[in-house]
Amino acid sequence: MAFSEQVAADHGVTLQWYQALLVVRTYRGAKHISVGELAEQLMIRDHSAAELVSRLAQAKLVRRKTDPTDRRRSLVVITRAGERRLSELAAVHLKKLRDARGVFTNFFRTAAESQ
Repeated sequence: MAFSEQVAADHGVTLQWYQALLVVRTYRGAKHISVGELAEQLMIRDHSAAELVSRLAQAKLVRRKTDPTDRRRSLVVITRAGERRLSELAAVHLKKLRDARGVFTNFFRTAAESQ
């Protein structure tokens, strides 16, 4: 978690922003997500999710659009800038996991041998 938090900060976002971008990008085929669904996925309150979306929109990482089937609902869509930021963060995390591959391999090998 500390690594993810530092990487996110190095890229100008908070860990919560990074997690929100991941959810927006991956939820149900990445078409969109409602603010309520985002709150559910992040296990936060609706009003907290609405504020989070406002901050992400202000940073131009997501945009809001009105749900065409229910005009009371606000949908969240990741922007190109959000996609780029998420890709940068994912690449750093993937590199870290690849670098640690030996540690994981040894851990699982040792665990399997001890059984």
